[in-house]
Amino acid sequence: MKAAATFLVALLALLFLRSGETAARASQPYRQGKVTQSTIDNALKKARTQKKILMIEFGANWCEDCLVLARTLEEGDTKKYFKDHFFELRVDVGRFDRNLEIMKALGVEMNAIPTAVFFDPDGSRIGATNKMELEPARKYGVRQILPFLKEISEQKRVTNPAQYQ
Repeated sequence: MKAAATFLVALLALLFLRSGETAARASQPYRQGKVTQSTIDNALKKARTQKKILMIEFGANWCEDCLVLARTLEEGDTKKYFKDHFFELRVDVGRFDRNLEIMKALGVEMNAIPTAVFFDPDGSRIGATNKMELEPARKYGVRQILPFLKEISEQKRVTNPAQYQ
């Protein structure tokens, strides 16, 4: 009986720790660390294997718009569409002092965050949000982000989510 109770307590503790890890990942979507060309090449390979568009998203955990975009990509119809059509690599820019070389190498301008660049499964560049299209993400919801994603996936062009009502 004591062994069963000990096992139950250990199991509950493990589940509690796991839920805490999941919550921390959700609230801190941008992992710190240097992103190299090798990291990009691996992400392109995974996207190609899965026949998905690669979205490389530059942002930071302190950025409200970045966190809102990350949450919106996990909501309702947007979540399913995003998971079915996109492979995502999130890149932390810190306080605009991290991973700037890789942004430049990918032709991404540091005007504002979040900023994203998209690659077709064949590796060709679709485009980037270099005109601050995603910067006001806190004003966007599923009604704006889902058609934005569909335009990229189906028409192979980057638009402004603000145009969708």
